[in-house]
Amino acid sequence: MGSMELQAGFHIDIARTPLHGPTVRVDLDACLRLPDGSEHSCRIVEASTGEMALSALAEPCYGDKIFIHSAELGRFEGRVERQSDGGFAIGLDLIVTRRRKLAAQLIWFANRDAFGLPDARRHKRIVPRMPWTTICLQGGKENAAWINDVSCSGISVETSAQASIGDRVSLGVKTAVVGRIFDGGFVAEFDQYFEEGQISDRLRF
Repeated sequence: MGSMELQAGFHIDIARTPLHGPTVRVDLDACLRLPDGSEHSCRIVEASTGEMALSALAEPCYGDKIFIHSAELGRFEGRVERQSDGGFAIGLDLIVTRRRKLAAQLIWFANRDAFGLPDARRHKRIVPRMPWTTICLQGGKENAAWINDVSCSGISVETSAQASIGDRVSLGVKTAVVGRIFDGGFVAEFDQYFEEGQISDRLRF
């Protein structure tokens, strides 16, 4: 892939990052869907903000559009750009905000592996296979939202909804309190946490 590996403490300047670099070696379970609709298990072995290399038994053709879902990284789509023994690579064409999020995720994996660090976050985060949901704000107004990730204790969403820190919101049967605002969304903590083992990438709100 013409790898340029991230070093510990490395930070990506999104505005200056070339489409296909830098590349991080990872080892993540994922699921892929081929153009015929069939689903297959695979592993993501390398990723950058412009390309993703997969180890898989499935053998798509050059140019095929492939959908990938990883509980750790989320959902991606792209066309097969390269083929190799035991796998292939797809090109990623991401909007700036999505590139920024993926770059941050890859930095975390690179630094974790470099230092041998455990995940210091309170709870493991997953990305649902069905990321769209509806948020009900205080006052009853509803807005569509895209789930960035969810853990036993909280959820991060992108939405046009205007919320303030301390607001209570509802997502399905779950209620949560907004604890952090970011450009284009917010993070909220659940009033009642999920039990460990209750959440998976098949979770729906």
